[in-house]
Amino acid sequence: MKFDLNQFLISVSFVLDFIEIDILDDITNHGKRVAYIALKIGDEYSLSSDERFALLSFAIMHDIGGVENKHGVDKTELEKGKNHCVIGEKSIEKFPFFDKYENVILYHHENYDGSGFFNKKGDEIPVFSQIIAIADYFELLYNKKTSRRELTLNVMKQKNKKFSEEIINRFLKITTHESFWLNLKDEFIFSAIKEEMTEYSKEYSYHEIHELTALFSDIIDSKSEFTKYHSSSLSKKARVMADFYNFKEEDKYKFVIAADLHDIGKLAISNLILDKTGKLTVKEYEKVKAHTFYTRKALETIDGFEKITEWAANHHEKNDGTGYPYGLTNTFLDFPSQLMVALDIYQALIENRPYRKPMSHVEAMAILNKLSERNKINSGIVKDIDRTFK
Repeated sequence: MKFDLNQFLISVSFVLDFIEIDILDDITNHGKRVAYIALKIGDEYSLSSDERFALLSFAIMHDIGGVENKHGVDKTELEKGKNHCVIGEKSIEKFPFFDKYENVILYHHENYDGSGFFNKKGDEIPVFSQIIAIADYFELLYNKKTSRRELTLNVMKQKNKKFSEEIINRFLKITTHESFWLNLKDEFIFSAIKEEMTEYSKEYSYHEIHELTALFSDIIDSKSEFTKYHSSSLSKKARVMADFYNFKEEDKYKFVIAADLHDIGKLAISNLILDKTGKLTVKEYEKVKAHTFYTRKALETIDGFEKITEWAANHHEKNDGTGYPYGLTNTFLDFPSQLMVALDIYQALIENRPYRKPMSHVEAMAILNKLSERNKINSGIVKDIDRTFK
């Protein structure tokens, strides 16, 4: 299929907003604004289409290392953490479209004078890292409702300290346009990024796309110690069952991709809830249930992901309409959706959880059988899971 990598990046930007919901208790649009500012600075360097795509990618994903941070920290405090640079670099190093660049995320908090985490200075810091660094610094000040004059003066004070004179001058040039300031507003930043993005579509098979989403599933799983293998394990079982049912090759990989990304919305759920050892409150459970809705919102922006979005986002629906978030019945749940529901329950039951130990296959199947008897899940699928994985 013709896979629009920019659409995938927009999806990633939603995910990083989810991380901000958890860590900061707010959607700050930090990643989107940094990406927009970086692209505008990049224009001053006359970047090629490939370079603009790479810069956008790094800018959107610069804080992806924050997925392992805990809830309730100040954004400025988070930025002081060297660890999120290291984790972020490791998270993206296997992504296929970053192979020409090294240490952009790792060094995005280096200072031009060598006083950063890794003591890199001057030209030792990649240009993309320098661009993201000044965009990041400015955006943090912007979020504190500082005046335009104060914002630019604060950046200028960092000449030859945090930033080179050259990159400050390029940055100041883009701030002379009123449209720059208007596009930074929450209500306009999403459309501003879309307008700045160059078309970047390539022909990929769904098998090749799975190689990308499998890497992303590892990031999702790293959210909690108790789910660190959930998506990857579900993906493996999804492939086995797709072969069992003789899915067409394309549908098989769409199903596997859906398994990779089905819990992407859990990045919005606080670890205080995901790792809780006791019973969840009604309010906490409502927050957990929202994750499937967030999954849908993250994936539905990607052309060619229509089935993938349905199969991923429906994984907590039930045949009798008692599931969430839409309360769909088997009339509206196609076979792959029903299969994903049953597989996800089975995978969760055989995993360790903060409130219980992992169940054996026999124990898990006893629960699945009870659910099928109550018309919650497909009884035929339950029998096939038992036959396949015992």
